[in-house]
Formats: sequence, C-alpha cells, structure tokens
Amino acid sequence: MKRLLLVMLLVLVSRPAVAEWIVLDSPYQTPGLWTVYVDPASISPDGQLVTLWELRDYRSGQGGLVGRRFLSATSQKQFDCPSQRYRLLTYTDFAGPMGTGHFEIGAVDPNAWHVIEPESINHTLWEVACKTPLITRPKQ
Repeated sequence: MKRLLLVMLLVLVSRPAVAEWIVLDSPYQTPGLWTVYVDPASISPDGQLVTLWELRDYRSGQGGLVGRRFLSATSQKQFDCPSQRYRLLTYTDFAGPMGTGHFEIGAVDPNAWHVIEPESINHTLWEVACKTPLITRPKQ
C-alpha cells in the first residue's frame, strides 16, 4: 500500500504544474468528440527516446476508471523515434475540462510498447516528438 501511494505521489509531482497546452495541429483530430493538446515545454529528448505530455479534452462525458464520468485526460507518453513506437508512462482522467476537477489515476504498464498506427493522433504526436527540430525545444 505504501508503495502504491508513493507511485501515485510521484505521478502527481511529475505532472506539469502549469502546462501551456497548445492544440495539436492534426488532420486526425475528431471534431465534435475531442481536441488533443500537447505541452511543448514537456518535450524531453533522451537519446532516441522522447517524452511528452498530452491532454485530451472531450466534448461530452466519457466512461471513467471507477464508474465516474470524465471530461478530460492527461497522459505522459514516451516515443522510440527510430522504431516508431510509444509507451504510456502515466494516465489520469479528470472530471472537468482541460485537466481540472476530481481526478483518477489510471493503471499503466510502462513496459508495454505500442506500434504507432499511420494516420492517427499518436502518429502526429510521434511527429511532434521526433521530427520537431531540437532548436525549438526548451533547454534542458
């Protein structure tokens, strides 16, 4: 139990305190369902891996982790640029829009890598993480 609390605390501390979300410019957005944002300040390269934060803001309530409805969700994803794959590091549902209100932390398997499907939001996120010139990334 103590270990679970420690993990939850680390997740909360590692979330961007005041993210400056910008709309993800992607033809794969789903108008009327959600808008996907990314925090450019969170783009963090480490060799061939790049980590970033994503926020999905839903137009209507979605099913929650424990039966509660949620209007937004944040996730921290890590992309393996050459292999075109990603893994989910953290995931949190929020009762309110834009990452506000009551939250529920989702269970993730950080060892589970996923192939990036072409013509998907994750493909656009991969492009942002792996194709954005380093010169536009914040200094480490």
